[in-house]
Amino acid sequence: MKTILDILEQTQERYGDRTAVYDGTVSLRYGELTAAAQAVGAQLCGHIRRGEPVPILAEKSSAVLACMYGVVYAGGFYVPVNPEQPPERIRRILEVLEARTVLVDAERRAQLAEAGFQGTVLSVETFTGIRGSGTVDAADLERLRAVREELSGDDPLYGIFTSGSTGTPKGIVVSHRSVIDFIGHFTEIFGITREDVLGNQAPFDFDVSVKDLYSALFTGAEVLLIPRAYFSTPPRLLDYLCDNGVTVLVWAVSALCLVSGLKGLRYRVPEKVRLVMFSGEVMPVKHLTMWQDALPGASFVNLYGPSEITCNCTYYRIGRRYEKTEKIPIGRAFPGRTVFLADPEAPVPEDGSVWTPALITSPGATGELCVAGESLAIGYYRDPAQTLRRFVLCRLPGAEEPQRAYRTGDLAVYGEDGELYFAGRGDFQIKHMGHRIELEEIETNFMALDGVQRAVCLFDEDRNRLVSWYTGEKEPGEIRAALKERVPVYMVPSKIFRIEEMPLNKNGKIDRAHFRALLGK
Repeated sequence: MKTILDILEQTQERYGDRTAVYDGTVSLRYGELTAAAQAVGAQLCGHIRRGEPVPILAEKSSAVLACMYGVVYAGGFYVPVNPEQPPERIRRILEVLEARTVLVDAERRAQLAEAGFQGTVLSVETFTGIRGSGTVDAADLERLRAVREELSGDDPLYGIFTSGSTGTPKGIVVSHRSVIDFIGHFTEIFGITREDVLGNQAPFDFDVSVKDLYSALFTGAEVLLIPRAYFSTPPRLLDYLCDNGVTVLVWAVSALCLVSGLKGLRYRVPEKVRLVMFSGEVMPVKHLTMWQDALPGASFVNLYGPSEITCNCTYYRIGRRYEKTEKIPIGRAFPGRTVFLADPEAPVPEDGSVWTPALITSPGATGELCVAGESLAIGYYRDPAQTLRRFVLCRLPGAEEPQRAYRTGDLAVYGEDGELYFAGRGDFQIKHMGHRIELEEIETNFMALDGVQRAVCLFDEDRNRLVSWYTGEKEPGEIRAALKERVPVYMVPSKIFRIEEMPLNKNGKIDRAHFRALLGK
């Protein structure tokens, strides 16, 4: 298979009458999804060029999924933009992309205008009712065929934005080939088939959703899109899972913990669920145990990996109960990947020259987790310097040729049992509410506010919260309200303290050690 479109059409030929996606309102069979995507592609052909990004500002839905595949039919790559984000951040994403065309739902047109977008705006609702065949004429099919002939597996498929240290979001771009390679292994290892119903928790701008959407596309399974609002009412959520026969959950840790923490599993258990996979954060053992008690016959898998390597690079099948003080391993590498630990203190060239890493292999010794092999992202969109810094050419022992590797910035150790364990971050990036966040981005936006002189932000791991201190005239409540206009809610500190003077270390920098000592108080 050369591109994702080949997979879509092959599945449509085999399972055209089976349900592909249901969002609680609109259900599309594989034949209908393919026809809708082709119709979208035909309309977009005159608006975009090959390899051009097309942001989609809308809540996830069956129609949005058709639009995503439609962008690919037109030769571009789709970029889901979460409408929960404030206009300023949306503006910056569109600025990074230099987007000329945006797909938007009716409810978000004003939000797009507020972000200052001046290009072509196309409505998602235009495609909501597209079903069946006959919606694309012969001339349209010829245009789509011409586009297909130019596409290759190395072309970009999607972009996902994550936090950036400069205050500007980073756009990670992933190719067709990377998804095809990863999902091929993923569906085979975990036995996902056309009989499965995948309960999609993650929004489309979060790459956890990639596993749901493309596992279904590869196998003919069904994707059940779970509306975001359902997670605020666990009984409604669990009724939805049970009534629609969900068999597979690929969820962020925070979503699983929300259900178990609010005692949702006491209300109703989704008994058809056979497989629960989680990622994004360290799974608290007490919450894992609640799910194991509720679903004693299900398999549980811990997944690890940043968006830059296409979803996940390691997995660990959980075969027992854990004590509350135990850590859960992140496991072994997926096929086609090489996962290794490098000495975090050793220099790494940033000019594109070959890096020979000093490998960490001793139990208990901490190293930076790096990933080589297939399914690495293309890089950061329009940011060659950052791409060169994180995606490096390295020479591993026994390898004939240097190969491309991604430095995750995560620290890990080998345990005495030989398993690999996550050990935190080696820089200012943290994991919070399933998202990777650069603390520097929060600080940059903090200090961009009127009435703020200096600011520092830390992550309180024990309480799983962001904490900030600042000097300036504004009150903490005013700061919180202003930050919500600039960054997503998950990047707004839950505790904000105003101080008279910012403590500095001997080098004249903010004394972060001083503030770290305050976290425990």
